[in-house]
Amino acid sequence: MISITGVTNNYVLQPALLEKHTKTLAWLSATVLWKSELAFFQKQLEGQAALRLTTEDRREVDHFQNLILFYSVEVIEDMRRKLRHHESKLARMLETKSEWETQYYKEHSGLMGKADELSQRFERLKADLKLGIARLVAEKRERS
Repeated sequence: MISITGVTNNYVLQPALLEKHTKTLAWLSATVLWKSELAFFQKQLEGQAALRLTTEDRREVDHFQNLILFYSVEVIEDMRRKLRHHESKLARMLETKSEWETQYYKEHSGLMGKADELSQRFERLKADLKLGIARLVAEKRERS
């Protein structure tokens, strides 16, 4: 890969690396959005938990709250850590001007695949949360 420097003698990022950098930043941004969405669902569940619920409904709320905690603290944070580490490798490559190191390229496609898988799992979780909360709200209305 041919590297160039601009008029300022600063290193110019190659288009392929720029694309990888942009994708990584997009996934980091997505993780921030996911955490805020989970915080929203947590508030909705807390509102439902404050009501008198049947034992079965209480179990469902607890189950969803545990999933939210697991995804917020473990799954999403783990992905954020991996993405940030990946970005730091790119920064080191640029500092040392060593674009030929293939490890970054190999890791990138695998990490992007894992991020995509997590995105799909997260969408399923959101759908389950929406259905579960809607059911709880509907049952509350029926009892009122």
